Amino acid sequence: METGVIQKRLKILDDLVHEITKLKASLEDALMDDPNYGKMVEEEEETKKIKKEKKDRIMSTATIKGYQEEIKEKMEELKDTREILSQELVDYYKENGTLEIIDADGNVKRMKFSVKLVS
Repeated sequence: METGVIQKRLKILDDLVHEITKLKASLEDALMDDPNYGKMVEEEEETKKIKKEKKDRIMSTATIKGYQEEIKEKMEELKDTREILSQELVDYYKENGTLEIIDADGNVKRMKFSVKLVS
């Protein structure tokens, strides 16, 4: 496949994202023009502010901080384990040529590959 086709598809994606952004801004402007909606948004912001203050007070306790640290560690472990599994599945596919694998419970799992471009 030629890079021209991919470049064309990337341009289409960029154009769509730009159009969606403009449409969302227009929608938000239309909503804010309604006086009842604007008042409701202001009330919601005040409620959020009060909620945040109360939550911050609670979150500053030692017990909560311990939970937060443990969650952070477990999330990092989860991320690392997923990355390792991903590489192991790629290796498994290369060696066996199959997109299916049986898990520890005997369930057949099907692999799904995903590719993203990063800048």
